[in-house]
Amino acid sequence: MQAVVEVTGGDVVALSGRMSREEFDRALAAIADYGSDDDVELGPEQLRALLDEEVIIMAGGLEVHDTETGVRVGPGCCAGLESWRDWARLLDEEVPWLGHSPSPGVEFAAGGVRVRPDEERPDSPACHIVDLAGHLERVRQDLAGFLDLVRRWTPYGLGEALAARFDEDFVISAPL
Repeated sequence: MQAVVEVTGGDVVALSGRMSREEFDRALAAIADYGSDDDVELGPEQLRALLDEEVIIMAGGLEVHDTETGVRVGPGCCAGLESWRDWARLLDEEVPWLGHSPSPGVEFAAGGVRVRPDEERPDSPACHIVDLAGHLERVRQDLAGFLDLVRRWTPYGLGEALAARFDEDFVISAPL
């Protein structure tokens, strides 16, 4: 399980403190460009505008990859990173909104949770998640590492302010 942001070209970049500078720059540009029709070079105006947003949102969210089956479940539309903590509701056997187009399917199984890429295809391969709490804590740690990179690598002296906004809007530092 990892936090990802969609970047130009339909690719995703995993957010963590282990990102390369190129991955970080692509991710930050994609976050700043979210909702824009123009593909502009990232400058101080775009970053200040991001800080002025009521709530920062981005195309992306949590992606699950089952290493045994190879099945991937990407973040659903409209269930972005701002709601990543909703996955913890699965610990109480509540199914959170995980997006649409397609809508992931969830079933509770002994020892974990199975997540399918499309609830309309219940016989399709699934990702089996055991120790969901541990996975979510690792996501939180990866996001905290991303915040460290935001502080260090965001240009124009805006790193501290942007890291604080990401932390506030994506609820990263608070314990699970």
